[in-house]
Amino acid sequence: MAPPCDNIELFVDGELAPEQAEAFRQHLPDCARCQRELTDLLQLKLLAHRHHENAEEHAPAPLARIPPPWKRPLFLVPAALAAALLVLVAVRLLLPSGPRHDVWLAQRPQRLLEARLGHPGADVHRPPAARMMGGNDHPEELPLEALAWLEREDPHGLAAAWLVHNDPGLADQALRKLEKLEHSPELDNDRAVALLLKGRPGEALRLVDGVLEKHPRHPQALWNRGLALRELDLPLLAARAFTEVAALKEPGWSEEAAQKAEALQRAVFERHKRWKATQEAGRALLEAAPGVLPEGFSQVPISRLFFYDAVRAAPDRERVLALLPLARELDVRAGDDVLERYVRQVAEADFSRRAPLARQYADLVQGRLSQADKERFLAALLKSREDDILLGALVVSGTTARHLEVYEAKAAATGDRWFQLLAAQESAKAELAAGRWTHATRTLLDALNLCPVRGLEYRCLFLERELSSLYILRRMTDTARTHTERGWKEARTNNEWKLEDDLLWNLSQIARVVNDGTLTRAYVGEFLERGRDEPDMRRRAHQDLASMAIQQLRVDEARREIDAALATGLPLGFSGAVSLVEISRLKRAPEDEASLHRALEAAEPRLSKGERTVATHVLGRFYLEREAERGRELLRRAIQEAEAPGLEEDAGARRARAYSYTSLLHDAGRRGAFEEALELFARERGMELPRQCLLAVTADSEWTLLLARGTTGELLGHYDEARRQPLPQRLDGLVPEPLLKALRACPRVEVLARPPLHGRAGLLPSEMAWSYLTRTSSPRAPRTGPAVHLVVSDVKLPPNTSLKRLNAWTPAFGPDEQHVTLSEAEATPSRVLAAMKDATEIDLVAHGIINGYSNTSYLQLALEQDGSSSELSVPQVRSSALRGAPFVVLAACHAAHTAYTFDAPFSLPAAFIEAGARGVLAATVEIPDLEAEAFFNAIRERIRSGTPPALALRDERVQWLRAGRGATWLDSVLLFE
Repeated sequence: MAPPCDNIELFVDGELAPEQAEAFRQHLPDCARCQRELTDLLQLKLLAHRHHENAEEHAPAPLARIPPPWKRPLFLVPAALAAALLVLVAVRLLLPSGPRHDVWLAQRPQRLLEARLGHPGADVHRPPAARMMGGNDHPEELPLEALAWLEREDPHGLAAAWLVHNDPGLADQALRKLEKLEHSPELDNDRAVALLLKGRPGEALRLVDGVLEKHPRHPQALWNRGLALRELDLPLLAARAFTEVAALKEPGWSEEAAQKAEALQRAVFERHKRWKATQEAGRALLEAAPGVLPEGFSQVPISRLFFYDAVRAAPDRERVLALLPLARELDVRAGDDVLERYVRQVAEADFSRRAPLARQYADLVQGRLSQADKERFLAALLKSREDDILLGALVVSGTTARHLEVYEAKAAATGDRWFQLLAAQESAKAELAAGRWTHATRTLLDALNLCPVRGLEYRCLFLERELSSLYILRRMTDTARTHTERGWKEARTNNEWKLEDDLLWNLSQIARVVNDGTLTRAYVGEFLERGRDEPDMRRRAHQDLASMAIQQLRVDEARREIDAALATGLPLGFSGAVSLVEISRLKRAPEDEASLHRALEAAEPRLSKGERTVATHVLGRFYLEREAERGRELLRRAIQEAEAPGLEEDAGARRARAYSYTSLLHDAGRRGAFEEALELFARERGMELPRQCLLAVTADSEWTLLLARGTTGELLGHYDEARRQPLPQRLDGLVPEPLLKALRACPRVEVLARPPLHGRAGLLPSEMAWSYLTRTSSPRAPRTGPAVHLVVSDVKLPPNTSLKRLNAWTPAFGPDEQHVTLSEAEATPSRVLAAMKDATEIDLVAHGIINGYSNTSYLQLALEQDGSSSELSVPQVRSSALRGAPFVVLAACHAAHTAYTFDAPFSLPAAFIEAGARGVLAATVEIPDLEAEAFFNAIRERIRSGTPPALALRDERVQWLRAGRGATWLDSVLLFE
């Protein structure tokens, strides 16, 4: 006979014999499993009833209608379902007024969850169990009566009851429950706990930092901040958070927090101690034959660098041969005999000539040579045959670029891959200084293809660092993050402390570029903790925190941070000088002018051509507030310098040009010189602007400038500098009524919005026809010949994705269009890019994703055959050539999302326009696929009938809104032309 639990579905369906049904009823009150399954089954049936009920209510009324079972009186409902419902009601009625079960596991001797919950019943200290952070494989089942009471009386407690089991699966349920509740410090804290269990520490940190901003001593949020930082591999900042918890003196929690802080700090300090021992031993090799080296010295990647320096500095044959054992150890690690052969070759040198050069090399490495002595030393080396010393001296003295051909030839002659990689790094550095960014990138990537190489990890790490920095400057944050995180992980694994610092800093800069304040502060905070004893690291950290604060218009905080950077006694770095200019505008200090000049003078020798244009801009921006005409002249000069031939690819030059126009525009706006401002808009774009129905807008820091021309062509302007908060993502209400009144008479309005406003929704009301003017040249027209309509839809999603397949898309082809479709596994990025080249109409129907790391959106397509990629991104679209000047519909969520930049729009629509599209339709938010199909196809039909795109979008949107359709997302659909 089957056990009662096996009969639950038969019971619900009314298929049990009467005696079996009665036995099941007797069994049900004591079985938590059956109670749970019965609830689930009944909910499914009730949901099905509601679905059919809704379908029937919306169907045409038949002549005669028999009510369905769920509409009939209770006595007509099938007996089994009625019995099941009665049993369930009886169970509910017998529930106690509170959960008798230990739902929060507070009576266990050890707690399963390492994190702390905001619900008071779940925040009882006990010693931690052995496994934590998602490691509970067998969570205890919660009885139905306890869950039912919590569901009814304490939804927050229900989420906490799931979370205390320390199980990622239950964390999903808790997160769904918490998302339905309002925000409070305790609820946001518990949302963060769920995210921690889901392995999403960055999002968890964002939530607890939000709590701590308003409640800085919130114990649970402080504790969970420590956990989030630890999971982000930021142990010193995590230790600081736990130290703050310990200071609250909570019984049990404070002691455990102190232990956590001590353990985190000890692990870091021990690593640092080992690194320092390696450094000291390596430097000692310059002065004497190797004594007893630290254990594992040859296994540390930097040891090879110390070995080369020791050979070069050895003044006699005996000192060189004393390095033979170390050479053999390093060769074993690399799997060759390059270093042993090198030692034996140098040992045969004429030391009467080599010894003086070797001693001078030791002085150079230890910083004991004056500039004049360096020049004489290098001149002597270039005339000598001591090529190995020359290779080292050129790098140490920073003069490789002056003798690059010599360096590359002598590096190749060594036959040592170390120097092959180093030559590539030095070559790329020279190319960057000349503004050849693409060549520099290619050089570094070609060299990185030789990695990883055992024994050469140090050189490979430098390549990762250089690529990371280069991609950050180019705002290619996804690629930058790949190199940075990979390098950071390798640096930590190999305990390369200084390279770890560099890559940690780069992580903070990536977070800055994508406007992620939470992660920026976390990375900079860890960098500061690591550099408490180093003035340069403190200066860099404080000036970066000052930059973040002024960007958020937190003026007092920004002043404190920049003053802390100046207090180190070092000149501000180049970025610090930029921040000082902004801070000084709003909160001036008497020494600011001197501090600025000191910073720029210190930076000048290292600046590239593009960075020099930024320096000119910085001075112009500074003096614009003090000596206005001098400031304007400097800003105009910065624009001229940035437009010089050879700087087209230079990111610094592009920024200097954009930022200088920003300053000149706001200066004109403040003076009420609106005609001058409009001329600056046109000059920056390099094109004549429409003489009617134009809105031009720019914003920076606390400034906002708007210019409008209505149907008469009269120019109206509005300037504001009173704002003390960053503008919201949506721009509703930004345009004042007098300007709106002039624009309402226009049949359609072209909007010229400079970054970071370009591509945001809400700038003009939805009942107006308007579009973002994205082009930088005359409007493009489709090529002659038949129209080619490309539709990409029904895309096969990559394996292991959490995304759901979209509903089938029915394209709306025109009568004379050539049909081209890509779907399923064919819809890969490379095939889509190839098909777009000659299309005149393009519909891309796919999932749109915002990359949480880079704050850019991309389209999720099918996986390439080689498994390399499934994303269609902004850089890919930008680099394509759309010869058919297509009108593009991006039927995807977040496809119009624009990254936070100040120099150029960075979004999919802007990329399509740059590649040659004549227009793009896209939404900034999530959109439902079935509604989107009807909406976008209807707009296409209107355009085919001769309606301009802006009017077609406005008319269809108004029609939908009047019909009560799509109200939540229609305002987010934008047109770019």
